[in-house]
Amino acid sequence: MYVITEEDVVENFDMKMAIEAMRDAFGEYFRGEAGADSRIRTFSSMSVLSTMPAFMNRYNITGLKTYVATKEGAKFVVLLFDTISSELIAVVEANKLGQVRTGAVTALATSALHGKCSVFTLIGSGFQAETQLEGLLAVSDPREIRVYSRTPAHGTDFAERMNRKFGKEITYYDDLRSGLENADVITSITSSREPIINDLSFLDEYHLNISGSNVLSRKEVSRKVIDGADLVVVEHLEQALKESSEIVDFVNGGGRPTEFKNVIGETEKYRGFKKTIFKTMGIGLEDIVSARYLLKKMNLI
Repeated sequence: MYVITEEDVVENFDMKMAIEAMRDAFGEYFRGEAGADSRIRTFSSMSVLSTMPAFMNRYNITGLKTYVATKEGAKFVVLLFDTISSELIAVVEANKLGQVRTGAVTALATSALHGKCSVFTLIGSGFQAETQLEGLLAVSDPREIRVYSRTPAHGTDFAERMNRKFGKEITYYDDLRSGLENADVITSITSSREPIINDLSFLDEYHLNISGSNVLSRKEVSRKVIDGADLVVVEHLEQALKESSEIVDFVNGGGRPTEFKNVIGETEKYRGFKKTIFKTMGIGLEDIVSARYLLKKMNLI
């Protein structure tokens, strides 16, 4: 059994690899050779333990990501098992792993549903926002990058840091409506409890990634925005109906989301929609395949 540290992940798991892993995972998911169960949350008086199980037949792997959240923060690990030998292959520290794969799955969705980006608007400036930008830059070269944050100091600091990191000019907007003008790709990754995006009807064409929430008490976009899309995509419909208030609203109004595995399995079928939304909450399949790619890169399997 291998114990893989955060340092190992930082040194060996990059965005290009993560995007390849996501494409692999959802392709197998489409073929019925991989799958995931909805997140399970176990509450105690001081913490919440979350478990996210999955399997992938191609690599004879099963396992889960699990993490505990307390007032001191959260700790993440992936447990990876061999489905033939029953052996525990590895325990992987997964804070960085999760950050990278979250950026990778929205990058893949953007590429599959929209193609190249011209003007990218990022809403949010926290830890997860960094890899949302990195993922987008791995699949596209936008002529303009914008960031909006409800905390101006965070937004301007983020723009400066990412400019130095990626060598791209990034402009902070203190007015969201202005920041959305003419944007064709938008990613929201915040912890907002009330919709930040209330209207996109002034845009003729866009792809929107909703990435910041996996609990029903939070909502990043309004019902009007969801209903205004030509195509709404989720990773895992059962989980979305437990964790996404946006998707619950959409379904209750008669909407029919498409699962992301179908987009990857039949990409040409889903091209041509002008207004697309991808709601991501994270599923265990993304984590176990990321762990497997990491171990392969490290020549451990």
